[in-house]
Amino acid sequence: MGRLRLLSVLFALLSAHALTACGARGALREPTFTDAAPGDVFDAAPDVVAPPDVVALPDVITPPDVVAPPDVIAPPDVVVPPDVMVRVAAVCPASQRAVETQSVSLRGAGTHSLGLPLRYVWTIESAPAGLMMLGANLSAPTQPLTDLRLAAAGTWRARLTVSDAAGRSDSCVTTVEADAAIDLVCPNDQSRYQSDVAELVGRASSRLGRALRYTWTLVRRPTSSVTMIVPLAGTIDTRMRCDALGDYVVQLTATDDGGLSRSCTAQVHVDPDVLATCPPDITSVPFSTTRLEGVATSRLGLPLTYRWTVEQRPSTSTGALTTPDARVAGFMFDVAGTFVWRFTASNNRGNSASCTTRAFARSDEAIRVEVVWNLDRSCRSCNAEGGGIDIDLHLTDLSRSGGRWASNAPSNADCYYANCRCDRTVGMLCPDGVLEWDPMGAINNPQLDVDHTSDLPGPENINVTRAAPGSRFAVGVHYFSGSEATPVAVRVYCGGVVVFESERVSLSGSGGSSGNPLWRVGDITVGGDGRACTFARCGRAGSLGECIRPQDSW
Repeated sequence: MGRLRLLSVLFALLSAHALTACGARGALREPTFTDAAPGDVFDAAPDVVAPPDVVALPDVITPPDVVAPPDVIAPPDVVVPPDVMVRVAAVCPASQRAVETQSVSLRGAGTHSLGLPLRYVWTIESAPAGLMMLGANLSAPTQPLTDLRLAAAGTWRARLTVSDAAGRSDSCVTTVEADAAIDLVCPNDQSRYQSDVAELVGRASSRLGRALRYTWTLVRRPTSSVTMIVPLAGTIDTRMRCDALGDYVVQLTATDDGGLSRSCTAQVHVDPDVLATCPPDITSVPFSTTRLEGVATSRLGLPLTYRWTVEQRPSTSTGALTTPDARVAGFMFDVAGTFVWRFTASNNRGNSASCTTRAFARSDEAIRVEVVWNLDRSCRSCNAEGGGIDIDLHLTDLSRSGGRWASNAPSNADCYYANCRCDRTVGMLCPDGVLEWDPMGAINNPQLDVDHTSDLPGPENINVTRAAPGSRFAVGVHYFSGSEATPVAVRVYCGGVVVFESERVSLSGSGGSSGNPLWRVGDITVGGDGRACTFARCGRAGSLGECIRPQDSW
């Protein structure tokens, strides 16, 4: 037992030393020993001295969490510095013509100055006779390309709006003229004596090649009349006996085998004393002069007075009748289109009779452009001879002009004023044009038919008799001189068909010719046959800020 005790004492001393050296975390009791004889048994085992705290290795410092790159976030709307102008622009197709019931394709486009994606929306802004029907006539109203179904004849306007995710947007309008599927011409107004038989002769044709049937209706007649309309078998014409004094109104309706129809009316006046007869309808061309000779009689032999009036004319015509208060009058066709004149004869008892004559002035040139001003006659000096307002029409060769006009354009790239006048009488065309534009020869050569320099309200006209497929021209109007604002309108024809007619645009200036405004109306592109063409206007109605600037700023 002695050896065992000795070992125990040594162990205790070493342990105490170790605790002292290592710095015990708490107070430990000193071990106590009791003298015992050999063979004595300890009452209890000494306190077990716990081994010193195992000094654990310091915590393993794991590398910090790997900082993952932030989630890739789809780029938000590009933040545009405040001094950068973001532009969204809508581009509409050129004006078109088609026949009612047909569809036309409208291919629009949009541009974004930052290249961001755009959303497209087509809407019908206006339609003939209020036929809006909105999406019903648009095949794909949210796509750049859509088809517009022309449900009725007349003017259709479709608006394209493009916008980006931030709400920036722009819009433009394209116009489609829907021609009637049936061309119909009613008899002219006429006068008769009581008991005469009125011959009612109409004309009709289908643009769709369909068979037509005709119906005459007596819309109005004098209260004492019992007359009937008698159709002539196998023709469009009919007759009516004028059995009472007063006014008759007849209506002609033509209907095709597809159910489309068109109507027009004519008036027959029956007077007890005066009878008036008009000349037959006329077919002509712009700048030709016609002689209008009316015939009138009085049963009572009373003296008669005469009056010619213009009942219908194109919106750009300002032509005046010569001697309108005589039985014979003259008229020069200043523009292409349809004209109607009325001849009225009256006696001193209040009796009168009238009749009408039509004229169709056709434009046969490949390209014809007209401008007229002072349409509302509000300009005080616009119609006086000498001095005042002078508006000039311009047509440029886009292959050389580069968007410039007058003296800023390359030599002879702009047709206007004296540099483009045919040396012949006003209204006569030079067969080979005046300016030599590519290609060589008469093709594409322009000429100014008439230039009003004496404050007349126009129209001024520029023609290209023959045009090469793919050729491009720009149309402009310059407020050359003056001090009053005046409304200006422009018409563009291709192969005799009106492809563009502008709204009235007010122009004014006082900065001298080069500083006065020039309105870039738009561009003409000639089609594959050299006669059909399209017109792309600059800007849109009511928004021409980028299209009108001083001439020397182009």
